Amino acid sequence: MDFISKLVLVENRDGFFGPGVRDLLLNIDSEKSVKAASEKMQISYSKAWKIIRNVEKAMGKEAVIRVHGGTEGGSATLSDACRTLLKQYMEFERKCRVAEQKVFEEVFG
Repeated sequence: MDFISKLVLVENRDGFFGPGVRDLLLNIDSEKSVKAASEKMQISYSKAWKIIRNVEKAMGKEAVIRVHGGTEGGSATLSDACRTLLKQYMEFERKCRVAEQKVFEEVFG
């Protein structure tokens, strides 16, 4: 037997940052493109932007820095504030997993 838990950060009772957002932001960071990140995750480009706008609203800051067009096309990178939040979330997630596993083993043996 095992367990599954999902950690979601909330602002005003609305979830805005969980595993899906983490994965989208990590993909934007590695792909340098919202479009490529959304394709990799098999979500629509518009859904990716909806997620980004939701994070930005909760943060009160820009999460993704956009560079439009040109001959090479545009690009996207994470803002420093977003990168910090992502790092903090991943540390929180890691520490919670360790604690959850310990409690699970204590309770279920």
